[in-house]
Amino acid sequence: VCGVDIAKHQDYTVITVYDRQDNRQVFQDRFNKIDWVFQKARIKSISERYNRALVVIDGTGIGDPVVDDLQRAGVPVLSYKITQESKKDLIEKLSIAIDQRYITMLNREDTLFEFDNFIYEQGITGNIRYGAPSGFHDDIVIAHSLAVWNLYEKIKEKIPEKSPIRRDMERRSKLYQADQFAREGYGEYNNDWGEWYGGE
Repeated sequence: VCGVDIAKHQDYTVITVYDRQDNRQVFQDRFNKIDWVFQKARIKSISERYNRALVVIDGTGIGDPVVDDLQRAGVPVLSYKITQESKKDLIEKLSIAIDQRYITMLNREDTLFEFDNFIYEQGITGNIRYGAPSGFHDDIVIAHSLAVWNLYEKIKEKIPEKSPIRRDMERRSKLYQADQFAREGYGEYNNDWGEWYGGE
């Protein structure tokens, strides 16, 4: 899945790609001052390179016609309208994914820099605003959040529960070992606490 935050002049267009199989980031591109025609061609090329990966793109404002053009070009696209409220949802899901290690990001200096400078502010009404401080960018953070929005959380492997027969066999084995140790003078086994006591 590709997360795409688009821009043309002041900000940067960022394309980030995650593998759905293990939620690992496999690619990232960041550029600006490139004509829309070439930006759309690059997005399409990257989607095709990664098995026609779904492109989750900011469809707000200038992104809307880009979404239409990509769809006409046969690119699988999901438009996400970013508002103050929906941006909060994006960032909070990304934050949880990072905290719980559901995703693995590429170790890139530009990514680390943006994440380190990404902040939130709470207004007088209690509303929370996420973004970069004045003079900084948050394009990489948004691209990651768009990709992660369409990822599933990895299910951690669970230790299979032991069957009653397996538990009974283990209990009998412990009692047998306890009896052998007691016969050899190592003390007695307290079955309630799982401890040895006595002995010489």
